[in-house]
Amino acid sequence: MPRAWATLNTDFPNYYMAASLAHEGYDTSRMYEWPWIEREKDHRAIDIRVIGLLPITPFSTLAMWPLVGLKPLAAKHFWILLNLILLLPIAWMLRSLTGLSYLRIALAFSLSFPLHRNLMYGQFYVLLLLLIVAACWAYLRGHLRLAGSLVAIAAACKVFPVLLFVYFLRRRDWRALFWGAVSGMAAASLSIAVFGWNVHRTWLLEILPWTLRGEGLQPYTTSASISGVLHCLFLSEPQWNPHPWHSSPLYFAVLLPLLQMLTLAPAILFIRRGEMAQSRVLLEWSALLTASLAISTIPASYNFVLMAFPVCVLAATLLQHKRYAWLAALVVAYLGIGFPLPVPQSPAGLAVLLYVPRLWLMLSVLLGNYLLLWHDPSEADSSRDWTRYLWAAAMTASLIVSIHSTYHVERAMRQEYVYRLPLRIQGYLNSAPQSDAGVVRYSAFTLDGYHLVSQDDRGNSSQRSAGSVYDDLSFQSGFGRLLVEHASSPHSQIVDVNEQSHILAEDAREPMISADGDSVAFVRDNLGRGRLVARKSFRNNLIDEVKLTPASLNLYEASFLSEKEYAFSAVEDGRPPQVYLTDAAHANTPLALGESRYPAISPDARWLAYSRLDRGVWNLWLRNQTTGALLRIAEVPCNQIQPSWESDSKTLLYGTDCGRSVWFTAVARRKVVP
Repeated sequence: MPRAWATLNTDFPNYYMAASLAHEGYDTSRMYEWPWIEREKDHRAIDIRVIGLLPITPFSTLAMWPLVGLKPLAAKHFWILLNLILLLPIAWMLRSLTGLSYLRIALAFSLSFPLHRNLMYGQFYVLLLLLIVAACWAYLRGHLRLAGSLVAIAAACKVFPVLLFVYFLRRRDWRALFWGAVSGMAAASLSIAVFGWNVHRTWLLEILPWTLRGEGLQPYTTSASISGVLHCLFLSEPQWNPHPWHSSPLYFAVLLPLLQMLTLAPAILFIRRGEMAQSRVLLEWSALLTASLAISTIPASYNFVLMAFPVCVLAATLLQHKRYAWLAALVVAYLGIGFPLPVPQSPAGLAVLLYVPRLWLMLSVLLGNYLLLWHDPSEADSSRDWTRYLWAAAMTASLIVSIHSTYHVERAMRQEYVYRLPLRIQGYLNSAPQSDAGVVRYSAFTLDGYHLVSQDDRGNSSQRSAGSVYDDLSFQSGFGRLLVEHASSPHSQIVDVNEQSHILAEDAREPMISADGDSVAFVRDNLGRGRLVARKSFRNNLIDEVKLTPASLNLYEASFLSEKEYAFSAVEDGRPPQVYLTDAAHANTPLALGESRYPAISPDARWLAYSRLDRGVWNLWLRNQTTGALLRIAEVPCNQIQPSWESDSKTLLYGTDCGRSVWFTAVARRKVVP
């Protein structure tokens, strides 16, 4: 408690920042982009080094809405106290459901190391536990509408509780399903009203599919997940996992859906329609919740505070049948699931299997739950339930489709590796690569913040401002200048670090030097909405500033050759982003490029490179500026973003997250013009 009380840690600021931005009236359509949310955090001087919202749902952050009037640490204090108070109704309902004494329920809480982590990080899972336990309590008392609504709210917060709708569907509890659907739509409508449609579209189309594959965050880790283990064993990645035990996208594509389905399927097939004995219903809920945690693709330690529910259910059942040896094994497994163990940074080969005890213990608890359901004395009655064969057939068909799609995605991703640059200094995210006089520069995201990295043709690398209090979130070099955005409180500054950190512009980001080197442009934000500004001088003179884009457009990125020749991506009236091209009269004309971003005009002005969204990923395209002809550079099921031209006007540097996690980009180089 003293440590939790004294510091913000992660992840409380993530929820708090999103709610604060919406409360202040910001355009939050880009809040899932790592540098964007980091910039807003820096402007508010929130005392945490890095921040990010992936893969948090927008709706879950609304729980912080009543707290945004408080300072971040004071808000966390309130949240911790609320979490502790919520344990009281949870304990009351668990006692009502299981018959365990309050002392035994308190023991279950006190033995939960994940509960400690939940308080330390200011996480969400005590509230989620309350929603799930309350839904089960309501279901057993015949309040089906309330049960469905509570499950819908839980699913809107953390997705995986959506599997509990399978329980209602399997039992044909149509009222619970209907009210769950109504409540889910109400939650989605509220979230869209607060945050806008674009950010939800981004989450649904671009983030959720990666998260379901286990690639929402760093996937090559010894986490307690089936997907994490299989990533380490079978999938190669040049920087994160160069030497897997056996590199095979096929093995991965077959084993991941198969093992997940084998883990989950019994929990669904054991559900017995019409059986309302409290002990049976509790075991079914316990099995489904445990199975959903066991197949989770991002199982952080605090997730397992939810195991207090199934452990209390199983303990009550074992006490009732006087199976004390099983009860002792359950207690050991429960302790082991939550207890942190030291893990080597990169265990080699099959050794990774030794460092995931939580996964094996979770599967053991789940197996015990299945055995209790299997040996239920009234199991013979379930032989009349012919619908289980339909469910088995549907799950088999789903398995086949999943294997095919996963193999296609993972095999195609690895085609991009041939273009990767071997960088000496790697961040989790290497952003906005640029080349100048043989030097490649990019902003590297590390746990110490965002810092500008330079690497020359001989592989010599240097990192700027390591350990500094500000982040290098954007930059531009050329004509002997190196313009860098320093993100700090109360706003970002653009400085020329080659002129003794001369301040070029206040409250600005994304510096751009004109093609002739005589003028500069940058983006200035107002409540999260960007606007392109140009200046003829490299001095901080507001009189020289010219606003090149109207306030009606929310500018995302730009490519600037001169005040008469530039391109940018922007959003108007909440519609999807598109690329605009200007002319001498500053007529910002949208190009018919589909949903597109990241424009880059070549130095000779003949080509426009950009990224276009197709089936949930951004791929590189090329536009001939003379003829208007379009050419797709690549078709891969991963993102290619932030292109920039080398001086030959034929070669692109860009960010690619192929084989990594969504938007955790590496740097690639590709010749795109003969």
